[in-house]
Amino acid sequence: MKALLFLMTAASLAAAAPVPKEFLRRTDFSPMAFGDKREYVSPTSPDVVTQVREITAVEEKGGARYYSQTLTGGTVTVMKAEKRAVYMVEQSGQKLDPPYRIVFADMKEGDSWKCNDPTGMTRTIGKLQEVVTPAGTFNAYPVTCSYPDQPGMSEVVVWYADRVGLVRLDSGGRTSLVLKKYTPGKDPK
Repeated sequence: MKALLFLMTAASLAAAAPVPKEFLRRTDFSPMAFGDKREYVSPTSPDVVTQVREITAVEEKGGARYYSQTLTGGTVTVMKAEKRAVYMVEQSGQKLDPPYRIVFADMKEGDSWKCNDPTGMTRTIGKLQEVVTPAGTFNAYPVTCSYPDQPGMSEVVVWYADRVGLVRLDSGGRTSLVLKKYTPGKDPK
């Protein structure tokens, strides 16, 4: 009987303990798992899938996960996901050294950084806004990609929603792609 009482007391104390910070819900603007599939359409022809992005490989190395994403047409990008950020490691067969940061969990309006990519891209976070797509309505941060080292190159704005990732892409001042469908995959255990 004493053992049962002890177990019940221990269980009630455990239930009342505060949740450790590392277990609180974290933001994730670039969720990735093996088999993730995102289908995008042009807003002018929403019935035709314009681009598919699918996570086709996952590899663990040095405390980080590397995700290979295959785009329509066979282009492959490799991204490295660490605890709080996602980096572009390779694009169309070209390794980026050092990799450049795509998004991070604590991003907020006004954050800006220069990427180490061949175009000299700078990424700047805008104000959280509501974005309507065929896949649903999302609160998303616009990330403006500008190219100061490439005169005449159009700005690109990519919109990231928590737990979904890329939901919209604007290029040359026009919306080019919006999310039509997102099918989450599952990483191997």
